[in-house]
Amino acid sequence: MGDKAQIIDRLLQNHVPESQAEIIADVMVTADAYGVTTHGTAILDSHIDRLNRGGYNLAPNFHVIRETASFAVIDGDNAFGFVSGVYCMKYAVEKAKTSGIFQVFSRNNNTLGPAFYYALKAAEQGIIGLVFTNSPAQMAPIGGKEKMLGTNPFSAVIPVPRKDPIIIDMATSVVAKSKFKQYKAEGKPLPDGWALDKNGNPTNDPDEGIQGLIQPMAGFKGYSISMLIDIVSGVLSGAAYLNKVGQFYGSDKCMNVGYYMVAIEPKIVFGEDFYDVISDYVKTLRDSKAVFGEKISLPGDDRIAYKNKKKKV
Repeated sequence: MGDKAQIIDRLLQNHVPESQAEIIADVMVTADAYGVTTHGTAILDSHIDRLNRGGYNLAPNFHVIRETASFAVIDGDNAFGFVSGVYCMKYAVEKAKTSGIFQVFSRNNNTLGPAFYYALKAAEQGIIGLVFTNSPAQMAPIGGKEKMLGTNPFSAVIPVPRKDPIIIDMATSVVAKSKFKQYKAEGKPLPDGWALDKNGNPTNDPDEGIQGLIQPMAGFKGYSISMLIDIVSGVLSGAAYLNKVGQFYGSDKCMNVGYYMVAIEPKIVFGEDFYDVISDYVKTLRDSKAVFGEKISLPGDDRIAYKNKKKKV
């Protein structure tokens, strides 16, 4: 179910306006194209189920709650997260084209799926895009056993002239929790350090991990970054935070997810020479000495390689 026209047709059948269906489909096929299949068409049915339970507002009134020359706070009005996410990034990009940098905080949203998508759309216009979002609680604080923090992903995409962009995209957990279901389906144990059971004990059992807790990446560092993202995207935007963020499955209420998006026009901030400098930056890294049999990798290389391989098939 990866064909964009088919996805649009399914959404139209479920009364999603065509303009929104186009956005949702584009987000999903882009996620699949870059190998982020856990956030692509695989969850289309789940979104349609949520829609049919009354979980999405198909006529959202996106409006600015507060705005200055440097930021805006935008109400996502319980829209599909893909739709409000695109609106927020577009808003930031257009403002950054004259101000150099602009920030959008947004409340009353639902999950936006692959965070890199929105930053990538900014980069396609020569703009550096940053995306931070909180999510339903899946991690305990260090020393705890209660779900208090989401896996809270962040992404940044930096455009590079005549080259693929630098794509930084990750959750603050050691892996996305959707990986647990993949391991369960394949009958494989979870690797050490991925999960805790509901009592806070390490486990390799996918079922215990699904019912329990996912570990933060790099221990205290991942935990701290997750808190930072929760504060800037959740607290500052006026959205939910910690374990107050709503669940995606089994609920028809707005998740009240918070977004924090930043758009940077490098030609204004740095000057017209930015693209020469970022090209030199990438070249310097690529040309640095590699381990025998290896090659230098940059963030996003794996995603881009997956996309190019799929194109050839």
